[in-house]
Amino acid sequence: MVMIGIASACAPAVKKPPKEIVSIPVEAPEEKFVKEYLRRGMEYEDKGDLVGAFKQYKLAMTVNPKNQEALENRNRLEMELRSSAKEHYKTGLKFQKKGKYGLARRQFLIALRLWPDYPEVVKVLTSKKRFDMKKYIVHTIKPGESLSKVAMIYYGDYYKFPIIAKYNDISDATDIKVGQKIKVPEIEGIEFFAGNVAVKTAKVEITDSELKKLKKYTMEGKEEEKKPEAEVKEEEKKPLDEVAIYRDHGVDLFMKKKYQEAIFVFNKVLNIHPEDSIALEYSYKSHFQQGIALFDKKDYMVAKDQFEVCLQYRSDCQKCHRYIKESESLYKEMHYRKGMQFFENELLIEAIRQWKLVKIIDPNYKRVDYLINKANTILKKIEEIKKTR
Repeated sequence: MVMIGIASACAPAVKKPPKEIVSIPVEAPEEKFVKEYLRRGMEYEDKGDLVGAFKQYKLAMTVNPKNQEALENRNRLEMELRSSAKEHYKTGLKFQKKGKYGLARRQFLIALRLWPDYPEVVKVLTSKKRFDMKKYIVHTIKPGESLSKVAMIYYGDYYKFPIIAKYNDISDATDIKVGQKIKVPEIEGIEFFAGNVAVKTAKVEITDSELKKLKKYTMEGKEEEKKPEAEVKEEEKKPLDEVAIYRDHGVDLFMKKKYQEAIFVFNKVLNIHPEDSIALEYSYKSHFQQGIALFDKKDYMVAKDQFEVCLQYRSDCQKCHRYIKESESLYKEMHYRKGMQFFENELLIEAIRQWKLVKIIDPNYKRVDYLINKANTILKKIEEIKKTR
């Protein structure tokens, strides 16, 4: 037994094969940041915050400039943001032209937020000069007067009302009240009809772009003086801002989703200027949104009428064509099913009424003519049975 123990003790130990080393790939720390920025960017996009999303994609590009997903997303959003900024800039110019300087500035600031180094917007908001308005008088607004009428009184030109609006720091040229004191400035190169009213002096700070507009108004004033009065059309004498009042009111109603009221107001604009692009565009939009609202309420045929009106403004509206077809189809099916429900509940007169509504649109729809005749036959038999009792 001792020998066995010794032999066992002296036996060489069996070596185990070395374990295979499995290498686990470790993600580079910077890639974690890239993924996190991409995730946040998508979250911002889902919320509609394209500016926030764009910043996240730019951060991802900072960490890894070669990341294709970050590059594509950044480039895509940059195009969208610049396009949107241009639209706000154009809208701002339109507001500025109508004398709505507060609204114009708001649009310019939105454009600058979307595109921080937008050169035209930066110039409009930062470039200013002192422009000497040698004299001004104080005019009190009377009932029925607008800035355009005041411009006509002192400049002989309705279309120079933005000068008065800017001089008085009025952000909305259509928003004036009876009894309000308005300063009307004299401008070099524009005839000024001050009469015996007391004249004062002052200066006003304006942007370069507005200065160019004032000079343009001056040139237009000189050209108008050369024209014979007989050549000036009557509609050209109408105050610009009075039409703008209706137009802007219509846009405001549209934004408040008061589409029917907006349509009524835009019709007033189109009665004066049938080719007014803004009134035409928003009339189309108002009818379309009205149609959508009616469609959602299952008032399909009235909705169909609205979409058909839309085609008068935009004949290539494919959505309108689809909604017209779908409205008619859903209208028929809805009244057909109501008719079947009434019929099953033995309310035959109500069933006939429903099927007749379908028949007016489509006489061949699911044998409604046969169903009407069948219901009428049953009604007659019921009447005959009542008479025999």
